[in-house]
Amino acid sequence: MKYLFFLFHFIFINTCIFSQNTTWSLLINTSDDRSIADITTDEMGCVYFTGLNRQADSYHFKGIVFKLSTEGIPTDSLFLDNHDSSVIVNSILPDTMENFILGIETFGTTSEQQKCGFNLKRIDSDLNIISSSKNYLFPEEYKHININLQYNNYNNIMAFGYIFPNQIPRMFMYQINKSFDSIRAKIYLDEGAILPFFIKQLPDNNYWIVREIHPNYALIDSALNLINIEEGRIPHGMNGSYGMKWDSDTSFFLAADYFDGSRNDFTGHDVGFFHQYHPFDTTGYSNFNFTGAVDTNDQPAFYGALDYKCKDSIFIGYNKNIDIYNVHYSSRPSWYALLQTDSLLNIRWEHFYGGDAYYNLSKIIATSDGGCIMAGTRFDYITHPWVHERDIYILKVNAEGLITSANEQPASIVHDAIVYPNPGSNVLRVRVAVQHPESIFRLYNMSGKLVLQSPMHGKTAAFNTTFLPPATYVYTITAKTGLNEKGKWVKE
Repeated sequence: MKYLFFLFHFIFINTCIFSQNTTWSLLINTSDDRSIADITTDEMGCVYFTGLNRQADSYHFKGIVFKLSTEGIPTDSLFLDNHDSSVIVNSILPDTMENFILGIETFGTTSEQQKCGFNLKRIDSDLNIISSSKNYLFPEEYKHININLQYNNYNNIMAFGYIFPNQIPRMFMYQINKSFDSIRAKIYLDEGAILPFFIKQLPDNNYWIVREIHPNYALIDSALNLINIEEGRIPHGMNGSYGMKWDSDTSFFLAADYFDGSRNDFTGHDVGFFHQYHPFDTTGYSNFNFTGAVDTNDQPAFYGALDYKCKDSIFIGYNKNIDIYNVHYSSRPSWYALLQTDSLLNIRWEHFYGGDAYYNLSKIIATSDGGCIMAGTRFDYITHPWVHERDIYILKVNAEGLITSANEQPASIVHDAIVYPNPGSNVLRVRVAVQHPESIFRLYNMSGKLVLQSPMHGKTAAFNTTFLPPATYVYTITAKTGLNEKGKWVKE
């Protein structure tokens, strides 16, 4: 296994050990386009992530697996490539204390090869392939695939996802043993677009499915036959199941895209989260809450937005100011956002990370030291606005959501308040984290003269700036709760 320090430039900042917690920030900056699909840790705290790598002028994908040390330093990597098909490593599933199973998507990129399928490989902690892999190919009429891996109650592998026989995706499920042999399988051609996001085998051995698009659940028996689809069990306005975790055999937490019905357009994307006590609870849900702002689109991390080690410290990650029309390569500033709730889903705190580029959060995972890892991409639209080239960006924060320096001060990439749009024109908007309910906004010109001051009550405010000439200004946002944000705002 070759070390790849000479292949990329990485930024490693603000690393410290504080109360046995390590926090860090990592940017893997290359000329290729990369994205993250899955991330996990081992018992030592090393980090493993998977995804894709594409040359900026190519439509051919290579699958990637990276290993990071407990301090966030890349130590190993694995690139998987087929000459006649694209490869994406979409899942990494812990197998034993030292081994992992990869769920790999393949789909044709040439006129001669257009079949799609999936492949399973077993690797060790040094990313060496240690056993024979197994390929599962679909008939030629299926052109694209999405795959996920989970275990069932009997420690068999459940490979599930959807394929496209035409414009409408169809679900598939495979039950596979540890030798990668298929026990049973089914493609659901007549059942509609179920699009499974997460499955769980219940105590009665039926499989419960939450759907990625439609706000309801499906039930499948142990022979993989569809029993029914339960409507109306998810709170109204929630769509897309972007993060969930079961806390018992019957109850779970779920975070999803939440459409605020009070808005009159299609930009009302917030982040909703709730606790449900039974997979088909006829009384509905409990402890519903949401976050967001009326002037931005905020969506959960796409592959896993909710996780915890302790149920009274639930992490929920989302994308702040996401571009719903150009999700991957937008020319607007955005942020990773992370909040923590108690077991009743009351928000304790939230922070924002980024703002100097277009950030896109893929997945979060809680860590055994009480912290959280956020993994996704950073698109530098300022440096190369017309080149579709994303860089891997991963943060490890402590239990308070901070990246601390040697003197125990939070790093400058962590924000409790943000100003946007920036550059702007006649309206300046401010979003303050929920832990600072009362604050003061001040705006100065470059000569230090105060040109605007206003108290803020709550987490959002908008200020009319038509009276200000185009220029660069300095802002401060302060509060008695410890908030002390400052930065520059440009009026065009």
